[in-house]
Amino acid sequence: MTLELSLIIILIVILIYIIINKIYSILFQITGLPKNISNFQALSLFTNCGFTTAESETITNHKARRKIAVACMITGSFFSVIIVSLIVNLISTFSLENAQETYGVILGSCGIFILILLFFQLPFIKKTFNSLIQKIVSLIITKKDKDNVITIIENFGSDSIVEIYIHKLPKFLENKTIHESKIKSEYNINILSIKRNKRLIDITRNTIITTNDTLLAYGSFQSIKDCFSIIDKKVVIKEELVRKFNEVELIDNYGNNAMVEIIIHELPQILKNKTLLESGLKDKYGINVMIIKREGEVIDVLRDTILQDGDKIVAFGDYQAIKNIFLY
Repeated sequence: MTLELSLIIILIVILIYIIINKIYSILFQITGLPKNISNFQALSLFTNCGFTTAESETITNHKARRKIAVACMITGSFFSVIIVSLIVNLISTFSLENAQETYGVILGSCGIFILILLFFQLPFIKKTFNSLIQKIVSLIITKKDKDNVITIIENFGSDSIVEIYIHKLPKFLENKTIHESKIKSEYNINILSIKRNKRLIDITRNTIITTNDTLLAYGSFQSIKDCFSIIDKKVVIKEELVRKFNEVELIDNYGNNAMVEIIIHELPQILKNKTLLESGLKDKYGINVMIIKREGEVIDVLRDTILQDGDKIVAFGDYQAIKNIFLY
């Protein structure tokens, strides 16, 4: 293989490497991770650097994200082997007799590559490129059921700012204005902007959301998913019947302690038919239940409150103790 061909192949592989890393970042965003966390975790997994942070718990405690993480690590290892092999081949073609010409080819190729990378960092190009990749990935993922694409932009505890691409209107929005749908008063979701045909439109109480609209919304992420995810309800029921593992998602950590959101699919033994006081959750394990949401409504947290299957709670305490009780 000639020097020039080796350089061209290496540069092409590196560009593909960057694009695939971006795709994995978008996949994490689609599962509900904020953009900054998605970018960092995708990069650490794809390059096999193995960064250990509290943010990694948001991946290990989520089934879909774990699958993406495994695929990301395998793909990254594959590309690393290819790049190293190509570099070894490049070195083997190096000739001292034509050193000046060789250096010229290498420097020229690196210069062109740097210019390409700088070109993709231009705000307009970067935004267009990211948007294109996101749409392609989203369409591939949602091709089967045409589910709406929900991407988190930023998290604020259990609330989020999200972008929603409407493939299919939810029932409660069909032929209804924003006011008539009660999206704010009943579901506590605020529509911040609507983009239609690549242009922002004015939002009034009489605005009607249509298919192919892109919404910017703020509210409870779970409420947004419940409202905008178009899923066969029979499938959801079937999945809920077989799923027994509780979901623990890290909101923020403070040393060994953490603020977490827990979706209870099956009550731990120590909580069954016991009040919060009787369970010793606070006195024995140092876990404070701060918020309980049941059937979409927040209920009072009292010493006599009994947790139930299906409850969603926000708790604060020793993170390992929380995982020991609710996950194992």
